[in-house]
Amino acid sequence: MNFQHLKYFLMVAEELNITRAAERLYISQQSLSNHIGNLERELDVKLFTRSPKLSLTYAGGLLVDTATQILDLHSQYLSKVGDINKQYLGVLRVGISHTCGLALLPDILPQFRAEFPQVDFSLFEGNSNQLEDELSHSRVDLIICFQPIIMEGAATVPLTEQQLVMVVPKTFTDRLFGAQAEERRRQFAQGADIQAFEQLPFVLIKRGNRTRSIVDQYFSRYFFKPQLILETENTVTTLAMAQAGIGVTICPELFLRAIPAPTPGSVGVDLFPLTDPSMFSKLVAGYREGRYLSHFGQRFIEMAQETLRR
Repeated sequence: MNFQHLKYFLMVAEELNITRAAERLYISQQSLSNHIGNLERELDVKLFTRSPKLSLTYAGGLLVDTATQILDLHSQYLSKVGDINKQYLGVLRVGISHTCGLALLPDILPQFRAEFPQVDFSLFEGNSNQLEDELSHSRVDLIICFQPIIMEGAATVPLTEQQLVMVVPKTFTDRLFGAQAEERRRQFAQGADIQAFEQLPFVLIKRGNRTRSIVDQYFSRYFFKPQLILETENTVTTLAMAQAGIGVTICPELFLRAIPAPTPGSVGVDLFPLTDPSMFSKLVAGYREGRYLSHFGQRFIEMAQETLRR
């Protein structure tokens, strides 16, 4: 048994399809089948049932957990040795939401690659629950997300505190307030009155997202029932809908970096912060307590802090 066998096994266990697993590993199906067959003969157990479709046996399920731990310990050991020798090799696996990645990574990655040219960077994108699941199973080294992190055994490093902002199509503001629109813009630039927008259509991120939970709590506190016309998994989509004049959305100020560039059909947006203290969200880097975080993992967090301070 070797580390390659375990990596190949875990890929097949994840895909439960030899063709897709082989494509992801850039090897032939026959070669991958041979690796799995050799591993089964060495362990003297069947790891998969092949009919009616590929699935894990009980022994295979046990090996998923064991192989994951073995490869994770091996990765941590290599990171420790690399840090001791200052030979920074390996891979940094980061979990982040699509929109947060869009806002941060273009600034961080060039610096990271310049400082650690021999370190590979692996990215997992998902919502808060998916990020925590990846972290809890050691499939990523660290995650960037908004508090709170629910999983047990997570250590966090604060990155920034974010105010939530209401993104309103300019045409909505003009139509709603008429001759007083400019005065209201100046007034709401210091803090919006959510009740003034009760009759407008809203486009929001779907429930289950951490930002959406904060927004829903805010609505409940002010007895505000939005006219919800669209929910989506992607904050960039909500921002594009606001830019196109379709609906109002709410997002952390960091995500405003992801507003799509204006097009000939866009109407532009007004940005009105929600100043209630409950509408401030803490962006953090999270990693597993007790698990070794490499020097280049720590530097990635420092680079995120520096980027956000700027």
